[in-house]
Amino acid sequence: MSKCIICEQRKGKRFCPLKNEMICSLCCGIVQTEGNCPEDCPFLQESKTFATEKQDEREIQLGERFKRDFAAEDEDVMATLNAVSTPLNDLLVVCGNDDGDLQDADVVEALDDLIGHMKKGVGQVLAEEDIKLNRAGTLLPKLKDALDELDDSVPEYYVVPCLEIIRGLISLSQKDDSPRAYLDEMIKLKEEEKAQQPEEEQEEEVAPSGEPVAVDVSEAPEPEPPAEAPTADDLFEESPEESEDKE
Repeated sequence: MSKCIICEQRKGKRFCPLKNEMICSLCCGIVQTEGNCPEDCPFLQESKTFATEKQDEREIQLGERFKRDFAAEDEDVMATLNAVSTPLNDLLVVCGNDDGDLQDADVVEALDDLIGHMKKGVGQVLAEEDIKLNRAGTLLPKLKDALDELDDSVPEYYVVPCLEIIRGLISLSQKDDSPRAYLDEMIKLKEEEKAQQPEEEQEEEVAPSGEPVAVDVSEAPEPEPPAEAPTADDLFEESPEESEDKE
């Protein structure tokens, strides 16, 4: 068997379509890092499959550890869960207020789709075929946008476990006689939180940008006439004290 044409040290056991020669497995891995390998190369596909399996195994282990620490109320894990759940719950409050027909089941469905998407890769963009033509599909890209805006301090491999816990909490909250139990509770908590804020901290209503604001000027006080600018004579006019001194 001939030697690898790259290192000329190890045996060439893999045919490289880029080099059109036999190379060793180590040099094959180095060539793959350059990103020029054709997608149909069997060794490239084998490497991708192996890397995906390893990543999935690592994320499963981290996810199980996260859930154990969550059950033990670990402070760091609770802070991470709060960092993920707070913006999502804020979004659900807005969506729940805007759409009175949105139900907890729609949120669970959207979270299921989001979790499936996130497991493919955190940075992937939602494709049109990933978005359903229902309320869950309308909610899905909004949830994804909220995750994309998370603080960089939130570990990416903890996002999916957080979503699974949030999804579980919403699912457990579902009731036959109250299909919006979770949404209504979040809306209620948000209203109570706002009511407890000092008045000066509550959001003030302002006119939308671009719309004229009516101002009643009928009772506005008349502006005072501007003071006359001093003349040269005024500047050099003697004060009463100076006049008395001269006398």
